[in-house]
Amino acid sequence: MKNLRFLTLGLALIALLFTACKKDDNNGGEQAPQRLTLEKSAVTVKQTESAIVRITAGNGGYKVESADKNIVTAAIEQNNVKITAIAEGQTTLTVSDAKGQKAAIAVTVESNIDPSERLSVEKQTLTLVNGEEEVNRILNAEHNGNMNLSFTISPAGSVSITVETRIVNGNPDGKNLRVKALKVGTAQIAIKDNTNNQTTSFKVTVTAAELTVATATTEIETEATTEVRINTGNPDYTVTSSASNIATAEVKDATRTHHLDTPHKAVFIKGVAAGTATITLRDSQGKTVDITVTVKSIFEISNTGEVKVKNGAILSGTIKIPDAGLSIADRAFFKNEKITSVDFNNVTKIGASAFQFAKLTSFSGEKLLEIGQAAFALSSLKEATLPETVTTIGAMAFMNCKGLTKVTVKATTPPTIQANTFNGINAVLYVPKGKKADYEALPNWKSKFKEIKELE
Repeated sequence: MKNLRFLTLGLALIALLFTACKKDDNNGGEQAPQRLTLEKSAVTVKQTESAIVRITAGNGGYKVESADKNIVTAAIEQNNVKITAIAEGQTTLTVSDAKGQKAAIAVTVESNIDPSERLSVEKQTLTLVNGEEEVNRILNAEHNGNMNLSFTISPAGSVSITVETRIVNGNPDGKNLRVKALKVGTAQIAIKDNTNNQTTSFKVTVTAAELTVATATTEIETEATTEVRINTGNPDYTVTSSASNIATAEVKDATRTHHLDTPHKAVFIKGVAAGTATITLRDSQGKTVDITVTVKSIFEISNTGEVKVKNGAILSGTIKIPDAGLSIADRAFFKNEKITSVDFNNVTKIGASAFQFAKLTSFSGEKLLEIGQAAFALSSLKEATLPETVTTIGAMAFMNCKGLTKVTVKATTPPTIQANTFNGINAVLYVPKGKKADYEALPNWKSKFKEIKELE
């Protein structure tokens, strides 16, 4: 029994010693990973050429990654990093091993083209006033007589670039870049020769232009429009009027005087009523300029409110009779070929032959009482609406208006007309609801229209 106890104790001591030894053996077998080191941490390579960087220490299982494969590619060959240059520029290679150790190689790729043959521009920096243009000569961009350039402008819309042939002593001599400033600020122009992937760049600084216009004062007639050219400035533009009841304005493309005239902007000013107004033009840089506008009436209005057109006045488009006008003089607009529409405003009487032979196609007037003899005869009216106030329409007032297809009379009591008031037309008459019979009862109304209908 005693011997058995000694045997058990001995076996336990042996097991304990064995375990301790094994633990010591394990601790002694674990080694710290080696630091990954390279022969070089930076290399410079010519474009399309290659270079070798030796791995001087590490833990095997090597890999390499390029931050920009458009500039450099790389591969592991035995214990070396083989670097292949693709395009000019700078990037970084990261080498790693099986133990997660890493090391970096900074790579610079230089062009293998002789400096005297490299793509470049004559000026590395340009300073332009907004709206101005300047030429920058392209150097060494033609190969075998061909040119294949592309451009990147940053920020977009800051300048415009066009390529043009450079002429020296009457002969072609390379190419120029014509640079036009479009927006205040700084722009970077990158140029690429797609023939051999060469690149170059230059900087453009655009300063604010003074805001100037062709004239600071102008005179126009009511209903007329004039344009004031913007000579220099910084788009985009806004415009306001101190009195829109006298003159209104907007900025649009200026009228080009000939095909070589460069595109410009202009302030288009329209006269509304007689008086003086100030048109204020503002550009994107907060610069302002004022244009004083004097609007002269194209009408002469008597003390009794009779309206005549001033001698030499030119009327066109849609016109509005001034508030003070109460009647239109005889033959006031006789044979006018430019008026298209008239707002009679406060007019109650239209004189004889006032618009005879005129080219107007429509009119409006809610206070008309009397329309004189031949007032609209042989005009280009297409439609006529007479207000409920009208009481008398003279002989031949609408005679031979061949384009007149619709006449609306809002008067509940049929106005007095003559037998030939509507001779020579081919129109439908519209009258107030319930009043058709009243109009049909009068021969001068019934016999002159294709049909009489009631308004809804």
